[in-house]
Amino acid sequence: MSSSSPLTSSSEIPLQETGDVFLCYHDNYIAKSFLLDLNSALSQAGFNVYMNNHSLTTEYQTNFSALEASKTSIIVFSSNFDASTWFLEELEKILECRRTTRQVVMPLFYDVDPSDVRQQKGVFAQNWWFRNNKSRRYRAALSEVANMLGFDVRDSRDESQCINRIVQALTRLIQDKDLFVAKHPVGVIAQVQDVIQLLNNGQPEHTIIVGIWGMNGVGKTTIARATYNQMGFFFEGQSFLENVNEIWNRDGDLSLRQQLLSDIYKPEVLNTTAPSGMEEFRKTLCRKKIFLVLDNLNNLDQLNALCGSHEWFGHGSRIIITTRDRSLLHSLPDDHVYKMKYMDTTQSLELFSWYAFRKSGPIESYASLCQDVVQYCGGWPLALEVIGSFLFGRPAAEWEIVWEKIKTNGNHVVMEKLRTGFDDLQRGEKEIFLKIATLFIGMDKDDVIQTLDYADPDIGIRVLVDKSLVTIDSNNRIGMHTLVRAMGGEIIRQRSIGMAETKMYDVFLSFRGPDSRAKFIAHLGSSLQNAGIHVFKDEDGIRRGDKISESLLEAITQSSISVVVFSRSYANSKWCMMELEKIVEMSRTKGMVVVPVFYEVDPTDVRNQTGDFGKEFDSLISTTEVNEYTKIPTKVYEYKKWIWKTALKEVGNNAGAVVIKSRDENEDVKKIVESVTLLLDKTKLFVADHPVGVESRVQDVIKLLNSQKSKEPLLLGIWGMGGIGKTTIAKAVYNEIHRDFEAKSFLFNVRESWKLDNDKVALQQQLLSDIYKTTKIKIGTIDSGKNILPEILSQKRIFLVIDDVNKEDQLNTLCGNRKWFGERSIIIITTRDKDLLSRLEVDHVYKMKEMDDRESLELFNWHAFKQQIPSNAFTELSRDVVKYCGGLPLALKVIGSFLVNKKSEAVWKSVLEKLKLIPNVEVLEKLRISFDGLSDYDVEDIFLDIAFFFTGMDQEDVIEILKDCGHFPEIGISILVQQSLVTVDRENKIGMHDLLRDMAREIVSKKSKEGSKEPNRLWRYEDVRELPKDTISLYVKGLTLKMPRLESPTCLQTKEFEKMNRLKLLQFAGVKLDGDYKYLSKDLRWLCWHGFPLQFTPKDLHQGSLVALDLQYSYLKQVWREDQLLVKLKILNLSHSQLLRHTPDFSNLPNLEKLILEDCPSLSSVCSTIGQARKIQLINLKDCTGLRELPKSIYTLDSVKTLILSGCTQIDKLEEDIEQMKSLTTLDGDNTAITRVPFAVKMRTPIGSGLLPGDNYPDWLTFNSNSSSVSFEVPQVEGRSLKTIMCIIVYSSSPDNTTTESFEVLLGVINCTKDTKQVYNIDRSLALFDEEEWQSLISNIEPGNKIDVIVGFTNEFIVKETTIYLVYDEPNEEQTNDSHETDENDIVSSGNENLGCNYFDWYNAEVAEKDLIIMKQKRRLEVLTRVSDEQDQQLVEERKKVLEQNERIDEQNQKIVGLESGLDTTMKWMKIWRNCTLVLVMVLMYKMMV
Repeated sequence: MSSSSPLTSSSEIPLQETGDVFLCYHDNYIAKSFLLDLNSALSQAGFNVYMNNHSLTTEYQTNFSALEASKTSIIVFSSNFDASTWFLEELEKILECRRTTRQVVMPLFYDVDPSDVRQQKGVFAQNWWFRNNKSRRYRAALSEVANMLGFDVRDSRDESQCINRIVQALTRLIQDKDLFVAKHPVGVIAQVQDVIQLLNNGQPEHTIIVGIWGMNGVGKTTIARATYNQMGFFFEGQSFLENVNEIWNRDGDLSLRQQLLSDIYKPEVLNTTAPSGMEEFRKTLCRKKIFLVLDNLNNLDQLNALCGSHEWFGHGSRIIITTRDRSLLHSLPDDHVYKMKYMDTTQSLELFSWYAFRKSGPIESYASLCQDVVQYCGGWPLALEVIGSFLFGRPAAEWEIVWEKIKTNGNHVVMEKLRTGFDDLQRGEKEIFLKIATLFIGMDKDDVIQTLDYADPDIGIRVLVDKSLVTIDSNNRIGMHTLVRAMGGEIIRQRSIGMAETKMYDVFLSFRGPDSRAKFIAHLGSSLQNAGIHVFKDEDGIRRGDKISESLLEAITQSSISVVVFSRSYANSKWCMMELEKIVEMSRTKGMVVVPVFYEVDPTDVRNQTGDFGKEFDSLISTTEVNEYTKIPTKVYEYKKWIWKTALKEVGNNAGAVVIKSRDENEDVKKIVESVTLLLDKTKLFVADHPVGVESRVQDVIKLLNSQKSKEPLLLGIWGMGGIGKTTIAKAVYNEIHRDFEAKSFLFNVRESWKLDNDKVALQQQLLSDIYKTTKIKIGTIDSGKNILPEILSQKRIFLVIDDVNKEDQLNTLCGNRKWFGERSIIIITTRDKDLLSRLEVDHVYKMKEMDDRESLELFNWHAFKQQIPSNAFTELSRDVVKYCGGLPLALKVIGSFLVNKKSEAVWKSVLEKLKLIPNVEVLEKLRISFDGLSDYDVEDIFLDIAFFFTGMDQEDVIEILKDCGHFPEIGISILVQQSLVTVDRENKIGMHDLLRDMAREIVSKKSKEGSKEPNRLWRYEDVRELPKDTISLYVKGLTLKMPRLESPTCLQTKEFEKMNRLKLLQFAGVKLDGDYKYLSKDLRWLCWHGFPLQFTPKDLHQGSLVALDLQYSYLKQVWREDQLLVKLKILNLSHSQLLRHTPDFSNLPNLEKLILEDCPSLSSVCSTIGQARKIQLINLKDCTGLRELPKSIYTLDSVKTLILSGCTQIDKLEEDIEQMKSLTTLDGDNTAITRVPFAVKMRTPIGSGLLPGDNYPDWLTFNSNSSSVSFEVPQVEGRSLKTIMCIIVYSSSPDNTTTESFEVLLGVINCTKDTKQVYNIDRSLALFDEEEWQSLISNIEPGNKIDVIVGFTNEFIVKETTIYLVYDEPNEEQTNDSHETDENDIVSSGNENLGCNYFDWYNAEVAEKDLIIMKQKRRLEVLTRVSDEQDQQLVEERKKVLEQNERIDEQNQKIVGLESGLDTTMKWMKIWRNCTLVLVMVLMYKMMV
């Protein structure tokens, strides 16, 4: 081409006003044809090109607007340049556009050396321009542009090819054909420039290799892609091999080499298959100047196969290698290593905001939380992206909850990404990493090396540093990224709870078919299968193609143990060697157990590749193939030689079985199977570091499991609150009994897995794989799983544990019903929700027991002191912590571990005080799961109300109060009990674990902070003091303030409560109020003020809305000075008010249901208006020692169920009018002056006489047992004879038979001394059987006789307790006058007691458990026998009626043929019922007591 003609007119070169490309040149004599050809080629490619039409004699003609509108500027440097002012300004403008609009700048060096331009040498040093006052600007601009990547077209043999390359590069740049870098490339440009500078830091003609090194997710690939986009098109060939490690493992090295050559030699150029031989591959590669990125290299084999040395590549090539293992880069003489930088705070916040808010900055209300996230992520891009995306779209109230969970448990995606680096470590390196993560952060490296008890810990730490898992700072201190450390903690946690990966196969069997299958393998495989071991064996010939099958690789990874059968020709099979390579990899990274079997081959030959075995190996290595590209024979497996030799040596050194010229292969196979079985059994689930109290609970569960007598599957639920150890016990039970079943499965943490749809099917698939050991059956959907699982599960006797269930769908999906399972299968479900177990109709529910004090202290000591007993200085503090934890294992472990390094008593006390105010986060999150699972806001409110105000109160009272607050407490409390959040004891008291109470307080506190409002429930003095003063109204539902008793009362101003106008629940203890009570809320439903300081309730205290008024321990003399009409009041409790003299006017309390005046000694009378309280059910006057009598109107109350007079020492009689109290079921008259019992009390059915003698009174001898039988020896009583026998039976019933109208009692009496047996059949309608028969029985009993009494029911009632009284006749009159008080050993039953004097009296079974009849009276026997003549006559008449009834059941008595048959029948009816408890009192007398 000619270069003599200048370009001076627009007619010669077409011009455009604006374009895609701005063409900048500065030489009038530049080759005309080159610019024309370049412009033409760009135009034909569809680009708009702008060429500045300027005359070099006229300055400042550059069209800056066209320059600014262009996407790319091409600057042409030549030897005949003219350094004019316009060119300087044009050059500076181009650089400005590059910085501000990211315009791409491409320099072309036409006939000048790029280094001359960069350093202003040669012709660029001769121009006068560099000697004037603007030379510094000019030099800076030239240096900056010349340092950019461009095209050197000097000495180009083919200008057209050079122009085509330029056009191709621009095409990719302009048309956005670059590799995708990042959705939000925050901070990318700066790091890309750093890498480009390293790539340019050397002679242009030299090959430069740069390694990009850093932990997973830090952005290595992102930076490599961006660098590739900026530089790749300047080279003759480009290739970006992404994720080399994955492709290598999947397809092998050959496919990677083919892809690399295909990228560089395009298909139209490279028509033949790429060379596969290493030498030919290298020779082909070095023909061009290329730009190559090898992404995610993970081992030395990959590096050697793709980038052996600098000489592999053409002059001027640039190679980037990304890896998380710096040691790989050390093995190659790379030119530079770029260590990835973490993002700074500003970059982190911007990136996080893009994903969390879809903009560059956070929303103001989220700013504080965003800062927490950014700090947590530590500048790690992956974590910022994942967590930001996870939080996107969530309301502020939910953010903090989710964020707390992430901080505690981590994010699954983030942890899995980090885990990859850990999994690549050797076993020893893993243990060193975990030790550092938990113990040694911040310590001196040399000190750590001395501490670590491992071989070569220095090397181990060096490996961790190379793999970006650990850092060593300039002070030799060991460091670790926050999230890497969190990952270490999570690994330890998973180990502790046994979350080991479930394998699909027990054993992978590797063998060479031709020389071992017929002789040995078939026998070994079948024996393993017969032992219940699931074996993968390549029976289907899945080895096909040129690379090892993905199915085979998956089978290896999904096996717990590999058995490698080395035979003579094993090492001559490429498939066997590939299997062995993968097996060794799994052994190193995943801890797979490898068992070698040396079949007709010496182990030494395997280890050293000698003998016939070595020859076979050498034969494989020397295998050659003709390269289709070069037509040259190549050794195919040469590069694998050292990998395979190492694998053979490693496995050959393992202990295994040697089978050479065996006389008894059966015995050899048996030993191998036994060895494998033993190894598999070692994979028990981890239970606990310190299994305190586990064994006793495991035995309790196993006892329930063994109770199943039928062949039906048994379902057992383990139920309890979070952190109580349900999973721990389930794992221990699993370890104990799983070997007894054909198949077993333990599905961990179903609640968490259920959150994702894919995981639901995965759980079904895991269950199928565990039981059936197959991958051939695939479950596509949940519904298809419900069809497949029953067919599979029902074929075997299985043991299944489904852990942490919280939804009915989970049970329906994983264990629909009993028909799903084979005979005698056992299914254990752990849950917090008892209702789920009821719906599944489980056979047994094992309620988890909290640890007792001894167990709690021992477990705490192990975690806090690493020993069973605490140091003396911390004994009492340890007991305080144990008391706080309330027997909850999780709290004991977490808090104990937290205190392990705290050696100061002051620190311990501070921690304990803090915990009482701010619960431990880890414990709190575990407990909160149940609360978060409540789907009803009403139930949540009821839980919070109980936690703050109502623990320890009667359930009925709480229900009444909450009802009037607008809640639905019956169903709400039921749900809370089912969810293990609340308990209701036998006395109907509501309870709650202290840590659940603390959790409730924390929930309320956090909600108030989220909403920037006051808490709606207050419980601390500081809360009241810190309430906002400038608010008109405060939404405070309840306030409880209990001050220490030993301190003087706390004084508050009533004015402070004026704004709490919606206060419904108010509880004070040790508090005084000053001011007008009118300021207190008019909406109060419950006022509980212990220690109320006034003598009367203030008139201006509005009480019209009160449902319950509890003023115990008050200074009241009278409740109201002026009576008030309180229509809603149902509960009035003034107990322990020592000064109380008068009861209120009950006519103003029309709906009062409970009156509790216990221990009010100054009370002398009860207002007669009590008779107008027609709805009252409970009157408790216990220990009112000043009370002399009851008003007669009290006897007119037919609504009263319970009347307690015990301790009223001045009350000496009950009126006969008591018969009007038709609902009375409980009458407690213990320790009163009553000497005469109203006849109506004796005769009335549900209540009986109400008086029982004390045990061991001289005339009453007592024998009892907690069963249906009593054995005793009749004593000798001087001066007295046996008059009658009284039998008291306590029994339990179910709701189904509670109201049974007709039932029979079998009473068997055996005189063992005289060998006589008598059986009595007593109907419910019968009051007394034949007196003569009973007289005969009693007369036959003599002192010294051994007697057995056995009782039973015909209708499935269960006898809980049996008591026998031997009643003797009275002594003479003198003896009677000697008063004798009974021992305080009264009969107190949990059932309903019912006593008659000389007849059978049956308790109405419809009365609930709470209506227990406990009739007590301690006084002389003579009181019982003093009955008026009128009463005697009534008793006689009643007795006649009873005898008439007796005649109607003679036929039934005749059916009893003997004691043995009667007793056998009795045992048939013995079945446990767990509901209401009733009491039957039978009095068997021979004659009337006179």
